[in-house]
Parts: sequence; C-alpha cells; structure tokens
Amino acid sequence: MKIALSGYYGFDNAGDEALLSAITSSIKRLQPSTEFVVFSGCPEKTAALHGIEAVYHKNPWQIFRKLLQVDLLISGGGSIFQDVTSARSLPYYISVVALAKLLGKPVIFYAQGVGPINRGFSKFLMRLVGNRVDLITLRDEDSCQFLLELGVTRPPLLVTADPVFSLEPEPSDRRNIEHLLNTNGLINRSMVGVAVRKWQALEGYQERLARLLDDLAARGFQIVFIPMAYPDDIDESRRVARLMHADACVLDEKLRSQEYLDLISRLDLMIAMRLHALIFAASRGVPFAGISYDPKVDAFMSLFGLQALPADYTKMKAEVDRLLGDAAFHAEIKDRAAEMRRKSEQNARLALSLVKKDRG
Repeated sequence: MKIALSGYYGFDNAGDEALLSAITSSIKRLQPSTEFVVFSGCPEKTAALHGIEAVYHKNPWQIFRKLLQVDLLISGGGSIFQDVTSARSLPYYISVVALAKLLGKPVIFYAQGVGPINRGFSKFLMRLVGNRVDLITLRDEDSCQFLLELGVTRPPLLVTADPVFSLEPEPSDRRNIEHLLNTNGLINRSMVGVAVRKWQALEGYQERLARLLDDLAARGFQIVFIPMAYPDDIDESRRVARLMHADACVLDEKLRSQEYLDLISRLDLMIAMRLHALIFAASRGVPFAGISYDPKVDAFMSLFGLQALPADYTKMKAEVDRLLGDAAFHAEIKDRAAEMRRKSEQNARLALSLVKKDRG
C-alpha cells in the first residue's frame, strides 16, 4: 500500500512537520508495510527528516505520476484550507485533491482545521471539490460547522482531534533535549516557554507580553523562547526578549518535532501564538495560554474551556496566575489530552478503511 500526503510540508514549520510525523507513524502502527510519498516544498529536507520519499510540490508531472501510483491521498492535516495567509494556497491544495479524484483515487481531508475562507472563488472551489472527496475528519467543531455552512455536505464529516496528540518523543529526543538544556544552563529550572510569530494585526502586544514575562521571571521562572517556525520566529522572539528587563533564553536551534514535544513537556507553562506550541503543551499535560492571531487558536482553546489571553495587562496577568495555580485544571488538561489522543488515533483507522473499501 502506498499513500500520498499533501500539506504544508518542507517549510521548517515545527507544527506541520509534527503533523507529518504523527500521520505517518499512526498509520505505520496499524499497517507497518505502508509506503508514503510527500508533496513537499523541499523534498531533500523532508526525505532527510522523515525518512520517506518526497517530491517537489509544484512539479505537476511528478505530482501526476505519483498520484497514479498511490492507493490514497491524504490532504492535510493542519490549516491548509484558508485564504488569509495567501490567495494561492487553497487553490493549489484543492487542485491536488481534484487531480487525485480525476484519477479515481480515494481522498481524505485528514484532521483539518478549515477556514477562514473569505474569497468567493475560494469558497466555490472548497464547495465544489470538498463535496467530491470520500471522507473529511476535522480537528474542531468550528471547522465542521464552517464546512456545513459553506455547503460541503456530501462526504461524512467527523470531528476527531489533531494528529499531533498521537505523537510521542523517542529516547534519543529526550537525550538531545537534555543536552540542549544543559548547554543553555536550563537544567532543573522552572521554565515558562514562549512561542511568538510576527503578525501585523497584533502589533503592540510585544510590550504587554514582555511586562508579563518580567513578572514571571521575578517569581523565579526562567523565560525560554521556542521558535516553532525556524528561523522565521527568531527575530520576533528576540524582539520581545529585548523589551524585557529580566534575562531570557532564545533557543536559536532547529529541532525535530519530537524534540519540541519533549522540550515543552518540561515547562511549567506555555504562552504561545503558534497553534502547535499550544497543542504540544496540551498533549503533555502542560498548562497553556494562547495569544490569538487566528480563529484556529480560539477554536483550540475552546476545547479546554479557555479563551485567548486578554489584551488588557491586568486581566492577562490574572489569567496566567490562575493557570499556574489551578491544580485541578492541570489534571483536567491531562484527562482531556488522553481523550483527544484516542480521537486522534481514529484518523489513521478511518484513512486506511478507505483503501480497503476501494480495493474491495
């Protein structure tokens, strides 16, 4: 059996690379002989990092040839079906899906977070092609409701959970993080992790966040900036760190998905704009606070009964104090994460069922 994967892979984004690791490892646990081919922005990086075949995502001949050879196309996970960051990305990902269906291949939208989709043409494409795929699994109720309102109603729509909840670090990942922490003088420190990104609409948040982090540092926490998209997030991390009076550590190093996972498991709190920094924290039972730049952050926070950090500093500080001091909520995170881990594993079983049905 061979499966093609189409998503935002090969661009050094820790969240998306974690998705790829999680999807392939979940399927391998159920069907060890499965082979994969990834449509990647940098095939050499993807092949080296994940040990699987990859071809350039904008080479139409290679995409066509590989789709002819596979038994299934997995589109996603992540947030590839939106038109906020680019007007071109949704038509591209939809075109890969349309080509697979024209070639008679089963297609699953795999634990997608869908939207926002604002352009009329993007909505038309989503409705047209979305109604022709075989199965859609979604990581949150908001995405499901959005698709229904858009008119995507023909394939089954199932709300599961983000694939990353099924990911586990290896012993080598733990050793590497121990070395990283030791190198940076972070062993046996109480730590608050911070994952920020540049986002024009939130300009001005940096001063409030730096003030909050100074307060946490005064209480004995080491502040550690964790660039989830490397090296893109380094400059924004350093910008916030420079606004602080206390010393902060900016980790200027590219990590594997499972290494990020192990690193975040050692934190006392994760404060993040990056969605998968929040997901990593939740999956390891670490309290987390989200800075919302996109509805996907709000949708994820709502799964745990939380809202994004308020813009008002006093309210922001009060919420962080509550998160750090609420032992009952810490236990609730662990219980909810275990439930989402089970739901996450459903995605792989559902994907494989399409291949068996097609062969049958």
